[in-house]
Amino acid sequence: MKYPQPRPMLKQRATKPSPFGANLAPKGLSPLAPSFTTGRWFLLVITLFLLAACQSAQPAKEPNPAPNSTLFTNVNRAAGIVNTRQGNDRAIGQAWGDIDRDGWVDFYVTDTAGPNSLFRNNGDGTFSRSPHDQTVALPNAYSGGASFADYNNDGWLDLYVVNWGANRLFRNQAGQGFIDVTAQAGVGDEANGQTASWGDYDNDGWLDLYVANWACYPRCGRPNQGDTDRLYHNNGDGTFRDVTRLLSGKTNGAGFVASFTDYDNDGDLDIYLVNDEFLFPIGNKLWRNDGPGCDGHCFTEVAAEAGADTRVMGMGLATADYDNDGDFDFYFSNAGPMTLLQNQGDGTFADVAAQAGVDMPGNIAWAATAFDYDNDGWQDLYLAVMTTANHGGIPANPLFHNNGDGTFTRVRSGSGAADVGPTMGIATADFDNDGWVDLLIGNKDDGYSLLRNQVGAQSGNRWFALQLVGGGPINRDAIGARVTVRSADGSVQTREVQSGGSLGAGNELKLHFGLGTAVSIPKLTIVWPNGRMQQWQNVPTNQQVTLTYPSNAAVEAAQLTALYPAILPEKESNPPSLPAITLVVVVGLLITAVISQYPTLRRWPRWGMGLGLLTILALLGVIWMTAYATSSNPNRSLRRLLNQAGAAVPQQLPPAPAAKVALGEALFWDPILSGNQDIACVTCHQPLFATGDGLSLSIGTGGQGLGPERKLLPTARQLLIPRNASPIFNLGLEGMDVLFWDGRVQGTVATTFDTPANDDLPFGLDNAIAAQAMFPVTSRDEMRGHRGSRDIFGERNPFASINDHQWPAIWDEIMIRVLTIPAYQELFAAAYPDIPLGELRFEQVANGLAAYQMETFTFLDSPWDRYLQGDEAAISPLAREGARLFYGDAGCAQCHSGPLLSDMQFYNIGVPQIGPGKGFEAPLDFGRARETGDESDLFAFRTPPLRNVAISGPWMHNGAYVSLETAVIHHLNPAQAVTNYDFGQLSPLVLAEDSGETAVHTAALNAPSFYMPRVTLTNEEVTALLTFLDSLTSPSAKDLAHLIPDAVPSGLRVGGE
Repeated sequence: MKYPQPRPMLKQRATKPSPFGANLAPKGLSPLAPSFTTGRWFLLVITLFLLAACQSAQPAKEPNPAPNSTLFTNVNRAAGIVNTRQGNDRAIGQAWGDIDRDGWVDFYVTDTAGPNSLFRNNGDGTFSRSPHDQTVALPNAYSGGASFADYNNDGWLDLYVVNWGANRLFRNQAGQGFIDVTAQAGVGDEANGQTASWGDYDNDGWLDLYVANWACYPRCGRPNQGDTDRLYHNNGDGTFRDVTRLLSGKTNGAGFVASFTDYDNDGDLDIYLVNDEFLFPIGNKLWRNDGPGCDGHCFTEVAAEAGADTRVMGMGLATADYDNDGDFDFYFSNAGPMTLLQNQGDGTFADVAAQAGVDMPGNIAWAATAFDYDNDGWQDLYLAVMTTANHGGIPANPLFHNNGDGTFTRVRSGSGAADVGPTMGIATADFDNDGWVDLLIGNKDDGYSLLRNQVGAQSGNRWFALQLVGGGPINRDAIGARVTVRSADGSVQTREVQSGGSLGAGNELKLHFGLGTAVSIPKLTIVWPNGRMQQWQNVPTNQQVTLTYPSNAAVEAAQLTALYPAILPEKESNPPSLPAITLVVVVGLLITAVISQYPTLRRWPRWGMGLGLLTILALLGVIWMTAYATSSNPNRSLRRLLNQAGAAVPQQLPPAPAAKVALGEALFWDPILSGNQDIACVTCHQPLFATGDGLSLSIGTGGQGLGPERKLLPTARQLLIPRNASPIFNLGLEGMDVLFWDGRVQGTVATTFDTPANDDLPFGLDNAIAAQAMFPVTSRDEMRGHRGSRDIFGERNPFASINDHQWPAIWDEIMIRVLTIPAYQELFAAAYPDIPLGELRFEQVANGLAAYQMETFTFLDSPWDRYLQGDEAAISPLAREGARLFYGDAGCAQCHSGPLLSDMQFYNIGVPQIGPGKGFEAPLDFGRARETGDESDLFAFRTPPLRNVAISGPWMHNGAYVSLETAVIHHLNPAQAVTNYDFGQLSPLVLAEDSGETAVHTAALNAPSFYMPRVTLTNEEVTALLTFLDSLTSPSAKDLAHLIPDAVPSGLRVGGE
């Protein structure tokens, strides 16, 4: 019984005043017609009649519309992006590039402990492993950054990979594969490489290369000294020359990322380097490109005089003209406050991060990037947050919206890009060519994730994408070219083709402009690297264009054709609905009929007109009386409320094969799945305790006993499990696809699953219940055990030594144990006859567990279900009154709606924060916000389904209430309920781990996410509500003792210790 915020009322549209006087007929109306006043009343009555009829025929209004889509959504599994890395040391190497020139950008990602991966874009929203994946895999390398660039100007993107060791250059064989040309090219420096950036610093038409290196250890034996970066000059013959000396010996800091950019607008590319002061703190470096001379080429290091020599633990770098003033600014990350260096236009910079609202002082961030995510014409900022400075709170990646006035506003709700894990890498590209820039992020624990930009479905903003192709004196990638777009209001956006940046990443080379609602670009200007300028006017928007350097008249003609295609009229996005058209036609015909009868109507006696009006009013009266009778009849009133809330008997999913259910039954009751062999799934989901455990907070591995009598052993190392064990009733119903209190597992086979394992989640799972079953065995407090723990036989726990988030390793180790038992070999063979023993994986365990739970604990025989099927006598009059309150005045069905009595959404209803809390935020539990990073989700938890709610306490996500009545009363006035909370209802174990602090207990009430209108109910009405909730109990769910097996295949104690 939770209450979402009410939607704001729409402003009424102002109506245009009538051009006629109150009692004046319009000019030209026949004098034989009745007065205009009488005609208007006649038409008004007909209109009211029609509206009343339409109202009565309308379907019930959907009570709980789906929330607005988030800005970004993880599409990894739907896109086929899986198994992107084996190591979990870091994830910073992601490079975008169209390697096969089919118009769809592909990507490459690196791994520190396994092969790197090359994914080909299939052009339909999905990716597959490139057939040339193995040629660039480097399975034994410790790879960092990567970038694509056409270093030899043959029209095909080549690949450069930086490693902790020898770097590698792969030449693209005209889309037919890659060949390692490192030795021939002379760019195989052995160092601790981080980022490779490309730029033609001398404008000779060939791309040069800067490699940022971090610590030189272990090669140099000095772990606290930075390694020397490398600047390579492209000789134009497939080889490079090391010209690092041109940088005046200022390259031995701990470099993370460098960017080629023309910061002083003089027509040549300068270099800005972000160093990490953690090692050999020499500050960031800025080399001004002064052109030819100086023993080959002149670079002058000017960071200090430019105000750009910041000394921080710099890691990521975004280079962009964020303020649209025509010069490029620098935003870089740090282990502490971030820095935004605003280019002052006179060769100097000023740090404006704090004023702009992007300093984030309490976070340790890695990569950074700038892009216009909402196409409003201002580049926004996005930051990869590894963790918080004090390792507390939620390390959510911030998405900063550019306000267009020099400041940014953090998107605190619904960004979809928060990625609360330890994020390190970012690269941007429009992978689906829809005009909205997407993100590829690297997470230390979860690998790489593709976040699709969904803003286009919610916004009418327009865009323009430009791919530049060099030729003649220009490098093929056109790196260094500058493009400006002037809008009708005089504002100017500036972009530069860049390669490298962010951190270890290679963004797509295509330039992207957001244009708001503009249907054309008043002026488009390109300045090629050699200084040649081209301009066009009134270029249509919402198009992707490729322009090649104009080496001759034919190319220039092709440019015009590309920029000004034949524009087809856009389709109407919202055609009038058939009912609306029908209504308009009917009303029009009636009006026409009335007008055509005016000559006849003049012969009516006065009583005839009155009789006609009286007849229509009588018909309206019948409609209104019928509606009144319906509303005054309790049963009919309740049925109307049920229709509005979508109440119905749920659909039960088809049963699984009996052999799979039998396998799941054995595994459910067997402690063999736990690291210490002391706890089974059933320990926390006991049929004897309504598929829960009767505890406010569960006791996992290291406990002894069942239900409320379960205690922690004196040698136990873990805390209580911070959340209440949800009952597992009715998992076999359609729609049960948002699981855990925080929704961290959700989805379907069709939509794919969103889980903590990200792309490590194997395919082949039958449903969301199976996806959920993959994770309790990986939790140290629940089933896996802590490092150094020993099982009930005194043997070392083999599961506990595996690092967290190494999901496949944990699942594989469990399977090794399970499959050594002959009885399980037989059960698996029966359930999966087509899978050889050696190919069985933990997903088969999960599918079996899901099949058993869905088959065994799903019941639809409650009195309420019988009432919904038409048995009016199934529930008492008091229960019907409770249902009327539930679906009506009390507002419970605003959230507890639909067949499942849950909208499967998340709300902060101000539950007292008791117990140990969860994660770094302890003693608080931030709930859904731990998954989304959104402030609007702080302390929000899933709306629980309510079937069997009367027998499945304690209630709330942390079991704060041990009676259903107090849980219901909490909903009426949460603030008062928390103030008067009775801590005596908690067990000594929970009290021992509770903070005892009022500020903690009331934290949810003080969060901006809390909203719940007060509802006033009498004691009698509360009793009626409780009676209704009791009618949701299935008789079959009350006594499940017959389910307890005599033994399990492992021979361990049934249900655990």
